[in-house]
Parts: sequence; structure tokens; C-alpha cells
Amino acid sequence: MAGALSNPELFNYGVEVYEAYKKRSLASDIIEEQKKVQEADLVIFQDKLALLSLTTGGTAEMYSKAGVSGDFRYFLWPLQHGTLHFCGFKVLAAQISFAPEIASEEERKGMVAAWAQRLKTIWKEEPISCTPPWYFGQ
Repeated sequence: MAGALSNPELFNYGVEVYEAYKKRSLASDIIEEQKKVQEADLVIFQDKLALLSLTTGGTAEMYSKAGVSGDFRYFLWPLQHGTLHFCGFKVLAAQISFAPEIASEEERKGMVAAWAQRLKTIWKEEPISCTPPWYFGQ
């Protein structure tokens, strides 16, 4: 995002991105990439590494097998396995930052630091299994 936060006293990533989108104050590289996708007649995914990086509105416990939102792996399955793997990608484990909008500033900095550290060795990671037994109840 570029520009001032809509609510600097209580950071909420989803709200801030939405407000930045409405004000057209997203970072220029994001706007350029969105424009490419919007103007494309065809988008092809072919034989590359793929990694999903996302944030959630809830804590890690909420997205566990016993959590109120259910196991996050089931939410990722259609995209990681049904789309990316099917299109020939080697899929890496997702980078998930749980509930950054309710995390402390120190916790958010830790999320960013963990992501930065992971990116330093990303090319050495092994892809995830695309037929894990947990999905099929084994």
C-alpha cells in the first residue's frame, strides 16, 4: 500500500488493502500486475515452482482440525493440488500468517522476518506431496 493508513491506531490488513484499492493507492507494482491480469485474454501456468502466501482473519487454532474454521489444508487443496499441481507446478508449502490484524506489532514483525528468512532458501525447498494421505482419510 502507498499513502497513509485509513486507521493507523488499529491496523487491519484486510480493511487497509480494501481502502487502498478504493483510493487507488496500492503499490505501483501491484497495480501493474493486476492490470496485466485484467487485460490478459489468456493466462497460462506452466512447469514452475508455486507458493501461496496468505493471511487469515483468525488464529492458527481456529484453522486447525478441531478449530471453528476447519483445517486450513482443506481450503488450500483445490488451489494447490487441483489447480497448481494439475497445471504442472511443483507446489511448495504455503506461507500463512495467521491473524496479522489482531497480532501485536512484534508478532507482525516476526511474521515478516519469518517470510524474509524463508525466501532466502526458497530454491532449496522440496515440493509438498500432491497426494497426501491426510486428505484421503488414511
